[in-house]
Formats: sequence, structure tokens, C-alpha cells
Amino acid sequence: MVARGAPWWVTLLLGVACVALGAVVTAELSFSLSLLRWLVGAALVLAGLSELALAESSPRPWLSRVVAAIWILCGVVAVSQPETTIRALAIVVGVGLVSGGAVKVYSAFLGDGDERFVVGLSGITNVVVGGLALSWPGVTVLVVAVLFGIRTVLFGVGQIALAIRLRGARPGEPVAQRRWPRSVRLVGTAAVLLIAMTGAVISAKVGRAPAAPGAFYSAPSPLPSAPPGTIIRSEVIDGFRAGATAYRVLYTSTGYDGRPTAVSGFIVVPDGPAPAAGRRVLAYTHGTVGVASNCAPSLVTRQDQQPLFVEGGAAFLAAGYVIAASDYQGLGTPGPHPYLVGSSEAMNELDIVRAARNLTAARAGSDFAVWGHSQGGHAALFTGQLAADYAPELRLVGVAAGGPVPDFTDLFNANVDNTIGRVLISMTLQSWSEVYDGARLQQIVTPAARPIVTRIARNCLYDSNQILASVPGAVGLGRTFLSSLPQKTEPWKTIAERNTPGNAPTNAPLLIAQGAADTIVDPAVTKRLVDKLCRNGETVEYRLAPGVGHLKTGQEAAPAVLRWINDRFAGKPAPTSCAMKSNE
Repeated sequence: MVARGAPWWVTLLLGVACVALGAVVTAELSFSLSLLRWLVGAALVLAGLSELALAESSPRPWLSRVVAAIWILCGVVAVSQPETTIRALAIVVGVGLVSGGAVKVYSAFLGDGDERFVVGLSGITNVVVGGLALSWPGVTVLVVAVLFGIRTVLFGVGQIALAIRLRGARPGEPVAQRRWPRSVRLVGTAAVLLIAMTGAVISAKVGRAPAAPGAFYSAPSPLPSAPPGTIIRSEVIDGFRAGATAYRVLYTSTGYDGRPTAVSGFIVVPDGPAPAAGRRVLAYTHGTVGVASNCAPSLVTRQDQQPLFVEGGAAFLAAGYVIAASDYQGLGTPGPHPYLVGSSEAMNELDIVRAARNLTAARAGSDFAVWGHSQGGHAALFTGQLAADYAPELRLVGVAAGGPVPDFTDLFNANVDNTIGRVLISMTLQSWSEVYDGARLQQIVTPAARPIVTRIARNCLYDSNQILASVPGAVGLGRTFLSSLPQKTEPWKTIAERNTPGNAPTNAPLLIAQGAADTIVDPAVTKRLVDKLCRNGETVEYRLAPGVGHLKTGQEAAPAVLRWINDRFAGKPAPTSCAMKSNE
């Protein structure tokens, strides 16, 4: 706010600066958490000062001063807590807006005339936005953008208008600060209310988590003393797929800590008689669906959300394959889920192939192939590496991996700058902090960011609503949510190296499919993995799909993967790209 004796050009500069600052904040949401704290405080203080400056012209000046005092106090609280969290910021914003809005509504109730409608609508808007901040902490980022950015722009425009009047006034002539016209304030308040109501609807919609796993996923205690792959219980999944019968299974496996554990998954058996030697088995390793227990693929029966059918499952069933798909430890069964922990993924998948052989209705043979995309590509590569030693009674004929996560360091470097990438990084860090002794978020994640990382790890990623639930928090993380780079900090560095595929032999041919337009798994990084496998003496075919991004790689590659796997079961020589020169 400018003193009356200030030169007109000072007022003009302040106005221009406010317009520029507000526009930048509104358009660019990738500010850091430390800056977010200051923006929250500044937004509340500025709102309070604006309310205070206009108090004399309001119907109830003392109530306007109460609102101003509440907002200024909340702003001071926000900036005075250097170790604050996103939840604490949300509480500060929510309390300030709800209480200030309630006072405005009360003021409108006491007032008379047309002005009371604008004041009341403004109060309701503040209450709705405040409640949104309290119920959906991650949306604090958006609250700051709307309240701080737009309000600062409007405040700046007002100061520019005041500067113009100051310049035209005679020396010593008082120039009053004016309110925006009633029609402008009414439209602006209604627009913000509409945004707030939209946010509330979205919050309610995305806040609904998938159903929690039921009693089926609870393992008996103690676990049966039985070899890995023993079925603890099974049930038919009604209506899973026409022309096939799907069984949800709970089976014994080996946990990430080397101890026996129960893991869930599903086995799909095509209709019709089985060959005398038993059905061919496809071990399907699913991609990233989340790291919370209720994100298990065996809970998903909608065809458009089931990863198996997005990535060619129907064609494999039509070709006569039994499909064995592990949820992986901690998905379905109680967590934690060892996300991108290669040995755990592999043992869980190999054991559900064993479980398929133990399921009488499956009539599964001992020959199997592996196919998976993204996290599933990572799991497929590790399944190939562990198969000979962990499950020597099975015969692996081939491994197909689409857009495999090759190395956490590369995943981090390629994704720290994009919102969805930060969701994947958050899930990885949260998972590893729970499954590895000595790995703590405090070692690499700032105090303000830790609750966001933990909150993101509670979300699933099956549809746009679920993905949207993680977006505000991921936006707020920015690039500065890490206090130390995990790839340079122990034990994180060693953990990443341990879970990098290609460091052990695969006694079967490999097919690696990669989208050329993939921004999550960099094609150049995948090519380095292929080159490494070739140097290690593996038989690798590498297929690069022009114009295909990460999310579509599994879907686009599936028909070629089916043909390739058919050829491996038929005993045809596997093609290789290792001897070919590549400019990619």
C-alpha cells in the first residue's frame, strides 16, 4: 500500500511489479516448497492489507478490520515456521480463509443494500476455498496461485490506476483509494467461487481411493510350511474375461527380506481342452499402478483399467496361453510394496508360475515366457536373471520387456523436471525407505516435502482421477524437494545399483521394445542397456517405435511381443540386434 505523500511513479512501479509477480505466480506453479511458504504468507498478508485499506468504505469497518487481522496473523504464522509442512500450510490457509470468510458472511447478514450480496458471496468463496485447502492439502499450491497470483494482479492494476490519478492531481490535492466497481467485484468473486466449487468437486472425486483388499488377502498366521508357489487359497473372479476363467490366488513366495511371505495375484485360464503336454505359460509382470496395498491388479476387473488387457492379454488368451500375473508383495497383501526391487518382483513372479502349475484347472506346463512394460519391464528382466537359480524346474523360453526402467539414477535424471516423473520418484523413495534398513527419507528429502512424498505414495494410478490426486503435490515438490541427491547418497546409491538390470546373465533370448518419444524412460538410456546386454553375450532384439510415448509402448508392442513369444515356444532361432550397427 502506498502512502499519500509518495510520488506517483513509485505507485506506478509498485503496480507494475505486482502485476508481473501475480502473473508469474499464476502461470508458473513449479515454485519450491520454501518459496511456497513465503508465497502463502505474502498472499495472506497482502489480502489483509488490502482489506484494511478498504475498511473505511465498507458497510462494517470493524468487521473488515477483524478479517484483515486474521489474514495478517495467519500470514505471519506461515512465514515464521521454517520447518513447516504442506499440511501445516494448508491448515494456515484453511483457517485464515474459513474464519475470514465466516466474518464476511456475518457482515453481509448485518448489512443492507446491494453491497451485502457481494460481501456475502466473497465470504462464501473464502469458506469454500479454505475448506478445500483443509480437505486436500496438496491443492494448497493451486490456492496460492489463485489467491496470491490473481489478487496480486488486481491489486497491481488498482495501484496503476491510482498512479494515473495521482499524476493528474494538483499538488496537495487528496486522492482516495477506490474500490473496484461493484459489477467487476461481483464477476470476479463469482469466478473465484466457481473455481473453488470446481476444485471441491474434483477433490471429492479424486479423493475416493480404490476399495481396500478384503479378507481374501489376509495371510494365515503362521504361514503354511510349504514350498514357494503353494496356493494358500483361490477364488474365481466373476466376469473377468469372456472365453476364460480367472482365479484370484494367494500363494507362498519369498519376501524382499528373504523370508517366506504370502503374495496375491491372478491366473487366467483359456476355455477349451489343454494340450497333452500342458498349456504354455505367459508370466505377465505389470507396470506401475501405485505402491499402496489397495492398488493390486487382482482387485481390478474393469477391462479398460486392467493392465493385462491394455498390453495384449486378450490375444495371449486367444492363442491358448495360461497367464500368471503376480500383484507383487505388498499390493493386495499388507505392505510395504518393494517398488522397483528387482529380486522381489522376480521371485514373486516365478512363484506365481509355480502356483499356476499347482492350479489343477490351469493344466500349465513347465515352459514359460515373460512379458512386462515399465515397472513390469524391469520385473521381466530380473525374472529372466533369477529364473535358472530360483526356479530351476521351470524352462524359460524368452523375456520381453517394454520401456523397462533401466536404472533409478537415469529414471531420476529424466523425470525430476516433470510432474508425473516426480510421482514415480516419490513412490520409489517412499517404498525404499520402508523396505531397506538404513534408508530414511530424512537423508535425502526436505522436511516440508516428506509429507507430500508419503501422501503421493498412498495413491493408485489406474485412471485419470487417481493420477490427478497426486498432481498438486507433485507440482508443489518442484525440483528442490531433495536435500541430497539419492544417486550420490548412501545407502540410496547402493540400493539403486543393486536394482539395475543387466548385471547377471539371462539364459534365454530377450526382446526389448522402446518408444522413441518416451520422456519417462529415455530411449538413449534403454539403448545403453541393450548395448550392455550385448557386451555380456546376451541374445537381444531391440525394437524402437517411432513417435510412441511411454504409456503407449506396452500397448503398441503387444502384437509383436506375441509373435516373438510364439516363435520362442516354436523353437525358432531368436533374432538379435547385437551385431547390427545403430545410429539411434
